Amino acid sequence: MDRLKRMRQRDWARVFGFACALGGVGMSLAGYAGADWDGLILLLGALMMLRGAVEGPSPSRVAGLMRAGRLILLMLAFGAVNRAQGGVEGAVAGVLTNPILWAVGLLLLALPLLRRGLGWSAGERVLPEIGFAVIAGIAFWLLHGWLVGTGDLAALWTLVAVAAVVNGGAVLRSGGGWAEQGAAFWATLICVLSQPGAVLWPIALAVLPFAAGFAAWRRRRSSGEGK
Repeated sequence: MDRLKRMRQRDWARVFGFACALGGVGMSLAGYAGADWDGLILLLGALMMLRGAVEGPSPSRVAGLMRAGRLILLMLAFGAVNRAQGGVEGAVAGVLTNPILWAVGLLLLALPLLRRGLGWSAGERVLPEIGFAVIAGIAFWLLHGWLVGTGDLAALWTLVAVAAVVNGGAVLRSGGGWAEQGAAFWATLICVLSQPGAVLWPIALAVLPFAAGFAAWRRRRSSGEGK
C-alpha cells in the first residue's frame, strides 16, 4: 500500500502502458465481435501511455509543439479506428473533416505557445522528424496501396502506422527504461504490421521475440553505460 502511495504520475502511465499493450493482445485472443478493433485502440493507447511515462516536461515551445503534433496523430488514429468499426469506408475522411477534432488539435498546439517561462527552442531536430513522418506516410501508403488497394482501408492502415511509428519512435529516442522501450517497440510493430480489423494476436506473437531481443539489447547497453 505504501508503495502505491509513492507512485507518481509517470509510474502510473508506465503501468497503464504495459496493461494496454497486454490487454490489446488479450482482447484479440478473446475473439469476440470487434475484439481486434478494440485491441488496436488499446495498442495505440499503450504508445500514448508509454510516451507519458518516459517524457519529462517540455524543455521549449518547439518541443511542446512537436509533442502536441504526435498526440494529434494519435487522436486522429483513435478516431478513425473507432469510426471504422462501423465500416472502413470514409473512416479517415470522417476524422480529417471533423471540426471538433481539429478544434481540440488547435488547443493542444496552443498550450505550449501560451505556457510561460519556455524558450522557443532547446536544440530540437524538428525538420528530420517531420521529414521522417512524411516519408513514412508516403512509404506506407504505397505499400498498403499495393497490398489492399488505394482505398479507405489503405488510408486507415497508413494513418495508424504513421501514428504508431512517430509515437513509438519518441519513446525509443527518449532514453527511458528498457522495459518501456521494449513494450513500445512491440506495440509499434503490431500496429504497423496488422491490417486494421484483422486478427492481431498471431502478429503480436510473431514479433514478440524481436521486441524481447530489442529490450534485452537496450538493457545490456544501459548496464554498460552505467559502469
